[in-house]
Amino acid sequence: MGRHGQGSQLISEQLADFLQPGHVLLIGEIPGTDEYPKLVAETVDRVLASQSGIIVGLEVPLSEDVDTPTFGPFFHRPDDLLDGRSSTAMADLITLLAALPEVRTVAMDGPWVGPGAPIPLEHIGLLDQPRDAVMAGRLLAEIDRWPKLPVLVLAGSEHTRIDRGAQTLGGIIAPWFPRLVSLQTLATSGEAWTLTTNGPGVYPVTAAEGSPIGSEWTSQLGADGFHGYCNVGPVTASLPYGSLSS
Repeated sequence: MGRHGQGSQLISEQLADFLQPGHVLLIGEIPGTDEYPKLVAETVDRVLASQSGIIVGLEVPLSEDVDTPTFGPFFHRPDDLLDGRSSTAMADLITLLAALPEVRTVAMDGPWVGPGAPIPLEHIGLLDQPRDAVMAGRLLAEIDRWPKLPVLVLAGSEHTRIDRGAQTLGGIIAPWFPRLVSLQTLATSGEAWTLTTNGPGVYPVTAAEGSPIGSEWTSQLGADGFHGYCNVGPVTASLPYGSLSS
């Protein structure tokens, strides 16, 4: 079982302790916050202090170059499509990871194709596949190339929960990795940039009840599809990349 920690630094220490070779950690994020991309950055930093490398999977389209970030069309989507996945905090995380040669960053998601834009021929086949299947396939391919590295994934909780019936990313890869843990992210208060039926913008997050600040998990999968949770406390909204207000 994971132990409780106070604040993101102690949480990142706990997560880094878990991330040994052969271990896979899925973090089901609240998209559009400053705190969870920063937690991933802190955790990666701690892992690299004692290990030779790490694989980091992100819910970013494969059409984005995460090794030499230029932040293409996905990070400049029309305002009515901005859902928090192309936040300033995510761009900062990608930039940081690209500067670390020990990190193998995987843009797991299928290609982003803007309205009216041509579709690259090599990506056409992926457009017919479920997003979770594409993400799982790309992540598994990178793990196959670097089987001795620990794996850290940051993606929406609807993808990281272990739900075999719905064929989520987590459900697809979990049978291959007995030392896999999936954590749901929580917050005690604050806001996130997200997309709702009312449009994109800054919205309050649902406050966690009964889950102290810190991180805790067990080997048993809960009814919600997670092994445990990660709660950094209050969160702040991360505005879209390139926003004049950021």
